[in-house]
Amino acid sequence: MREGATPPQQMTTETLQTLVEAHDITTLTFAELLALFERDAQIAQHRTAGRYAIDPRTEDRILFNPARARRPHDNRPPTHPDNAPPRCVVCEGHTTGIIDVAPLTEGFTFINKNLFPVLSPQHTPAGNRASPHAEGLHLLQWTSSIHAADWHTLPLIDRRAVFDRLAALEHYLIEGGKIHFTPSKHNPTGTPVFVSIIKNYGRLVGGSLAHGHQQIILSTSAPRRIIDNWRFHQRHGETFSSYVRRHTPEPLQIQDYGPVVLVVPYFMRRPGDLFLIVKNTARAYLHALEGAERDAICQGWRDAIRVMRAMLLARGREPAYNVITHNGPGAGLYFEFLPYTQETGGLEHLGLWVCQNTPEQVAEEVRGILASERQGAA
Repeated sequence: MREGATPPQQMTTETLQTLVEAHDITTLTFAELLALFERDAQIAQHRTAGRYAIDPRTEDRILFNPARARRPHDNRPPTHPDNAPPRCVVCEGHTTGIIDVAPLTEGFTFINKNLFPVLSPQHTPAGNRASPHAEGLHLLQWTSSIHAADWHTLPLIDRRAVFDRLAALEHYLIEGGKIHFTPSKHNPTGTPVFVSIIKNYGRLVGGSLAHGHQQIILSTSAPRRIIDNWRFHQRHGETFSSYVRRHTPEPLQIQDYGPVVLVVPYFMRRPGDLFLIVKNTARAYLHALEGAERDAICQGWRDAIRVMRAMLLARGREPAYNVITHNGPGAGLYFEFLPYTQETGGLEHLGLWVCQNTPEQVAEEVRGILASERQGAA
């Protein structure tokens, strides 16, 4: 930072030290991690209902937690606009204990317990078809302690540091979860636990805080899309990621990063939907990836998020997008990028999507944005 410049909004190292419960989550036993959740008085006020329901039409899982309606929001349109930056509860340290932290070239990345979890550890596994038992953990990874820094702004060395901690967390949760949690009876895949990794940015798509972060959910119940990927593999003898890559025509192939490729899916539901596909179909989890694959994904994540932000800006829309990690049985490994370029209407809820652009036109737009990015970098 140049002399005389205003320090960026961020969590300070002094605040960090008051919150750290562990510097490396992998040094904790899983029982010690569960104890940290159990002892946290704040989280105890927001425990989940401990059950979910299954929509018999689609097998969607519906979790119940009334406490999540009380989440703080700092990204709603201000009622009294002024020049002061919005207060950030994360930067100010009003959050749960930190259980993993790693340095970046500026600041640090860290992982903590979600104060408003979608799943909690439960003590009484019980339920029936109408109300199955739901159990798990919900954590957050804050991409950077600096408020304005995220995947689309960080240098590769920092993105890789963030990704490595995310992969280590995924592996830790899978290994510990399958020993300590009771698998769901309503899971056809045979996999005992699942780690879902998502990114919600913007109030329109479920993001409540502007500070860049990823959500990590360990669950004993399989998300519906995990089951979809598994069933696709069972029917076709091929992972879904392999199928999409094989059936993507050349005009929809955006960028080849070597181990991974960025494409516009031919079944694009909203303008700007993107898939980042790992070519090695033996990969099913982040922690199984090698160094070159991780670097390529970090580059693809940055490019895809920059594309989504540029597309939304060009359409006069506020930044709002989701990033979905598809790991686990039958998926291979791929990432789905979903900008909120178009509202979801009644027909879409019937399963008939009306996309306000064509994949070919969007592919040209995406190439133009990336070309402009490269010229700007030069």
